[in-house]
Amino acid sequence: MIWPEQRVRRVVLALPVEKGDGRKYGHSLAEIGRLPAHLREGTVFAAPTFSQSPWLVNHATRADCQQEDHLVRVVVPTVLALLGGQDRPPVHLLGFSKGGFAALNLLTRHPDLFAVASVWDASLLSDRPPHPQLAEVVGCTARLDEYDVRQNLRRHARALQGARRIALGGIGTLEADWTAGRRLLEALGIPHDAYRDASADHRWDTAWLAPAIQHLLALEAGFLPGPSAREE
Repeated sequence: MIWPEQRVRRVVLALPVEKGDGRKYGHSLAEIGRLPAHLREGTVFAAPTFSQSPWLVNHATRADCQQEDHLVRVVVPTVLALLGGQDRPPVHLLGFSKGGFAALNLLTRHPDLFAVASVWDASLLSDRPPHPQLAEVVGCTARLDEYDVRQNLRRHARALQGARRIALGGIGTLEADWTAGRRLLEALGIPHDAYRDASADHRWDTAWLAPAIQHLLALEAGFLPGPSAREE
């Protein structure tokens, strides 16, 4: 985790793309630590890890592969508990690739727990078959439908139509997903920021993290009361 020197204003969960502490695609907290100080001010950054491919889903039958429940019921409460008696800050989602897929799914399924989601080069927003890793960690066809990110945006569109809570960034290697995601959000009337000014390799990289966090902070400012109002 990364803790700010200033009073905590928000928690950002950097969602993983590899199981365990894999570094093939870089290290989220190491890259976040290289960002300008003003983009990290007042923010706790936490990077949860999972023993299976981290699509942040619950397996249909395996009790040891309930990733969504673990994040929602264990990770978030644990991080918030570390703040002691401070008022609960907003919890935001940040991710790319399968982490972007997971962030959008989590926002649709838990709109009262998570405030905004900033994603870059997010996966499975275009019309293509589910990744074999996803099929393995959900366990059955019914669960695949339950975690279809496009269907979840449709199912829960009403909860996301009142405010701008999604930043959809690109482009890395998944341009078709970015284009399809932008068109879907527009068709559903879900307010969002869609931007293409973060060209970078498909990995944790300050090149896309900087604009992604800038958009996250802008979304927060529009969605939540100002700092003075939150402290009253």
